[in-house]
Amino acid sequence: MFCPKCGNLLEAKAKFCNRCGCQIYISDEKNINQSKSDLNQIQYTNNQKNQSQDNKKMIFIGVGLGLGMLIILFLIVLVIGNLKGKYYFNVTPNQQDNETNQTTKTVTNKGKYTTKIIYDNTYSGVKIKNDKDALALIEKDSVTQKDNCPADIKKVEDEIIKNYGITAVNLCEMDIDFAKELGNVFKKIYTEYPSVRGYITNLTLVNVSINDNYIAAFMPVFNFATSDASSTYPWVIKTQVLLNTAYFLNKDRLQASVTDGSNSGHFPDNSTIYSPVAHELGHYLSFLAMMKHYQLNSILLVDSNNINTFYQLYEDFGKGNYSLTIINEAFENYKKDTNATISLDEWRGNISNYALAKNNSGEYIYDETIAESFHDVYLNGDNAADASKYIVYVLKQKLGS
Repeated sequence: MFCPKCGNLLEAKAKFCNRCGCQIYISDEKNINQSKSDLNQIQYTNNQKNQSQDNKKMIFIGVGLGLGMLIILFLIVLVIGNLKGKYYFNVTPNQQDNETNQTTKTVTNKGKYTTKIIYDNTYSGVKIKNDKDALALIEKDSVTQKDNCPADIKKVEDEIIKNYGITAVNLCEMDIDFAKELGNVFKKIYTEYPSVRGYITNLTLVNVSINDNYIAAFMPVFNFATSDASSTYPWVIKTQVLLNTAYFLNKDRLQASVTDGSNSGHFPDNSTIYSPVAHELGHYLSFLAMMKHYQLNSILLVDSNNINTFYQLYEDFGKGNYSLTIINEAFENYKKDTNATISLDEWRGNISNYALAKNNSGEYIYDETIAESFHDVYLNGDNAADASKYIVYVLKQKLGS
C-alpha cells in the first residue's frame, strides 16, 4: 500500500508513513479490501454480518470475472484502494446513496477553521465512456457542494477554473483576496510551463488536523469513480492539490509558520503565504515529468490497457528513483560547469533545510528537493540557489518546456 500524502510504498500493516509521518487510518485488518459494488471499494466497518455478506459478493464477482481478473484487481486494490481511506479527517462509516451509487463521507470535526467541502467522495457503477464523462462527474461532485457558498467566492473559483484549466475548485470559506492570489500562483507557473495545464483536476480545501503537520499537499492519485462495466473499468482518477484549512482559513497562523520557516532556513528565502502552493506544484511538475518518462499521456482514466504502466509510475513516485535521476543529472551539470568539489548533500542543502528532508527510516525524500528547488526559483528567480536553478533546468528539459 502507498501513503496518500507522499506516495511512499508502505509495509502492509504500517500505521504511519516512514517517509513523511502521515498517519494511516485503517480500522481493522479484516475489513481491508472488502467490496459492496466492486473489488476496489474499501469498506470500514466492524459489523460481522455486513462483512460476511461482502465476502459472498466478492466470491460471486470472482467467479464471474475469472481468476486472472481477480489477480489484476487485487493488485490494483493494494495500490489505489488504500488511497480512498480516512487519511485527512475523521468520517462516519460509508453511507450508500442508491440513486447515484455515491459513497458519501461525512465530516465529523467542526470548528472555526473547517470547510463543508468533502474532497473524498467516491462513485461506483457510473457510465463512463471517455474523458468528457469523467470530467463531468468530477465537476458535478464539486458543484453540488457549493449551494451555501458565497457568490463572490464562487466567482473566484469559476475564474480559476476557466483561466487555469482546473476542473473543480472548492475554496468555499476562504478569504476572497487570498483565493485570488492563489490563482495568481497558477497564472505565473502556467505562463512559464504552458504544457502542464489541464492535468490537475481539483484544488480544494480539506479539513486536516494541524497535528498532521503539513500546510498543503499534492495528491497525484485519488480513485474517484469506477464504471458500471463488469470489470469496473475505466476508473476515474483525480489529481488534487489539497489546502489544509487549519492554515488556509487562518492566515495569521499560516503567516507565522511561513515566516518562521523562511527565517530559519527550513523554507527558501522570501517564502510567502501563497508560495507553499508553488512547492506542491513543484511535486506536480515532477510527477508530470515522470508520466512523460513512462509515456503516459493521462491518468484521468485507468483501464486494462494502461494499468501496468500506471502501477510502475506510482511505485516509482513513491520510491523517488526518478526524482533522484533528475537531481543527479543537475548535479553533474553543475560540477562540469564549475569544477566544484562539493558533495551532493551539501549542494542540495544550499536550497533549504527541507530540501534535505528524510523519512522516519532516515532515507532522503528526493522529490522534496525538486519541489523546494522549484519553490526557490519561483520566489527568487536568478537569485535562487545554484542547485535550485540547475535542478529546475533539468526538470524543464524532462517536461519539454
